[in-house]
Amino acid sequence: MKKLLSIAIVLLLSQGLTGNLFSQVNNQKEGRAVWVSSTNFVLEKDKAVTQIKKTLDQYRSIGINTLYCFSSMPDQNNKNWDFLNVFIEAAHSRDMEVHPVFCPGGGVKLEGVIKQHPEWLIRGKKREIYSQLNLVHLGAQDYILGKISEALKYNIDGIQLDYIRFQVNQGFSYDEANCSAFKKEFGISPLEIKHQDGGNPMWCEWIKWNARQIENFVRRIRELMDENGKNVTLSADVFPDHETAKVEIGQDWGQWANEELIDVYCPMLYTDNNNVFRRGVRAAVKLNKGKKGMVYAGIGIRSAHNNATPENVALQVQIAREEGADGVVFFYGPYLTEDFVNELKSDVFIMK
Repeated sequence: MKKLLSIAIVLLLSQGLTGNLFSQVNNQKEGRAVWVSSTNFVLEKDKAVTQIKKTLDQYRSIGINTLYCFSSMPDQNNKNWDFLNVFIEAAHSRDMEVHPVFCPGGGVKLEGVIKQHPEWLIRGKKREIYSQLNLVHLGAQDYILGKISEALKYNIDGIQLDYIRFQVNQGFSYDEANCSAFKKEFGISPLEIKHQDGGNPMWCEWIKWNARQIENFVRRIRELMDENGKNVTLSADVFPDHETAKVEIGQDWGQWANEELIDVYCPMLYTDNNNVFRRGVRAAVKLNKGKKGMVYAGIGIRSAHNNATPENVALQVQIAREEGADGVVFFYGPYLTEDFVNELKSDVFIMK
């Protein structure tokens, strides 16, 4: 009997050390999320509601509990009914959270208020205008903050930030205000820097200056969320490697983690290379160790960078667990088809 008891204890301990549970930060439940969009559903309300219910029932079968939704606000889609209200009702009745996604640095239409404020837009080195907001400009920041404030009037569970960055390849803005502000601090305009590469200390300062401006904007969003008084989460989709991100796109999410500005980080680890995926999850978890930020590893089902199999998606869920992530988030809803659902259901998301 003693021998059997000893064996049982060893088995229990080994399961505790090597089991499939996510690390539970502050007793948070296992995060199972998916990115979706209002565009995944048809325009006609009754048919869309049927689609929504069917989709969410499928997600519920594998324990999905968080929905990060693009184009959910009335001014973000062309539906003549309030999609977000309907979506929230359907999700909450299935114990799922809804987090509208905002893309501050993404593409914008040059119309309406934005057309009236060209000073909000990115300017290239030759002063050409790009169709992205210059997130350094306080007017552009206020515009986004206003949009987030509108979303907070709904019964949502959080706000998610995507494209909280500049465009790739250091797509900073060279508008007059930015150049003047940098020159006031460093005595030289970024346009006057001759060798625009990492070998020039002044160019390095320009890179860091832009990252600080994005950080200041994230801080303003955090303050807005806190002042609102709602118990809602602020999450962010971030590039896989924080060291590369702060140089290439001004996204210093390592510093955000240090300041605890974000509640949940979703590093977009879209790769079929599981060694690379593992290293990315490990680095993100390490970055947030001892801090309040949680990590939901972004798993690409199909993206510009990968085209996964159901088996490999399930394996990456397991890897995320092994590396101590607090959850996973799948990109993207329409690709989470029956073959992926069945694989997850039979393997890593066995429902009791």
